Amino acid sequence: MRTKWIIAIIPTELLESLERQLATAHAPGLTITKVKGYGEYKNFFSSDLTTVHTKVEIFADEAEVEAITNAIVEVGKSTVPGAGIVAVVPVEGFLHLHVPPGESAGPAE
Repeated sequence: MRTKWIIAIIPTELLESLERQLATAHAPGLTITKVKGYGEYKNFFSSDLTTVHTKVEIFADEAEVEAITNAIVEVGKSTVPGAGIVAVVPVEGFLHLHVPPGESAGPAE
């Protein structure tokens, strides 16, 4: 199993819709974080140019990446600058912290 790390930064108002779409794409789990920054779009109404978005992180098997990224693009596609980004990063190692009784901790791959 080759694990990939999918990172998406999206406008916060798209989160609920994205969660539903990711459920249909069978995303194995996700982490959601409120983030602040700027990229292509700068908030000129803010004293520091930043805007608040939501970061969604998903660890998934390589075979699931296309369906998950397609789900993110489907929800987030826009012609407006600052609509968001998606990155897919290879993962060197992946360990579960939960160790069932009688098993030793080791790579989950």
